[in-house]
Amino acid sequence: MRSWTYTELKQIVLNDLDLEDEDFISATEMLAYFNAGIDMVEAIIHNLYEDYFLEPTALALVNGTQDYNFPSTMYAHRVRKILYDNGSNKYEIRKIKRLGQIPDIQTGDNYRWLPIDTAASGKKIRLYPTSAETSSTNVIIWHIRNAKVLALDADVCDIPEFADVVVQFVKVRCYEKEGHPNTSKAMDDLRMMVTLMEATLTKMVDDENDELMEEDYSFYDDFDQS
Repeated sequence: MRSWTYTELKQIVLNDLDLEDEDFISATEMLAYFNAGIDMVEAIIHNLYEDYFLEPTALALVNGTQDYNFPSTMYAHRVRKILYDNGSNKYEIRKIKRLGQIPDIQTGDNYRWLPIDTAASGKKIRLYPTSAETSSTNVIIWHIRNAKVLALDADVCDIPEFADVVVQFVKVRCYEKEGHPNTSKAMDDLRMMVTLMEATLTKMVDDENDELMEEDYSFYDDFDQS
C-alpha cells in the first residue's frame, strides 16, 4: 500500500483544482482541511472497524507506584486488553468490574486494573495490588489509537487505504470556500466514496457482521452554509 506524504496529497488537490498559482486558500487553511478530512475518516473507521487502529504500548511499571498514564496515542481511552508476561507468569490483567472486589485483592495477587479520573491527576490506570516491580516490558496495553495528525510536509498519512477520501473531503472544502459550481458534484462524489469505504470496512469486521447502522451525513450540510 502506497504511503502518501502531506506534500503529495496536497499536490493532488492543487493540481486537480488548478490552485497552484492561487493564494485564495492559505497554507494554514489547507492543512486544517486535511486534518478535518482525517478526523472524518477516522471517526468512520472507529465506528465500523476500530481494530484498524489497534496498537500495543508498553506500560512502564515502577515499584511502589499504583497509578499510570494511559498511552498518549490512545483514542477515547479505548483499551482492548492489558497483558502481563514476565517470562514465567503470563495472564490478562482484568478490569475490576465491581468496587467491592478491591478489598479482596492481596499483595502478590495477579494485577487487576481500574480506570480512574481524579480532579488532581485526570484519567489514570490504577493497578491493584500496587506494583511490586520495576519493568518496562512486562505489561503491554493493547488499545485503539488516534490517527496521526498532519503538521509537516513530510508527515505521512497513516490511513493509506482511504487517503483518496481525505483528498476528496479537502476538494469539497476548497470548492465550498470558492463558491465553485462543482461543489455539489464534489459532495456527491465524496458521499459515494464514503459509502464504498464503509462497505470495505464492514467486510473487515472479524465477526462477519455486515449489518450497518444508518449513517449520519449531517456534516455534509456544513458545506452548504456560507
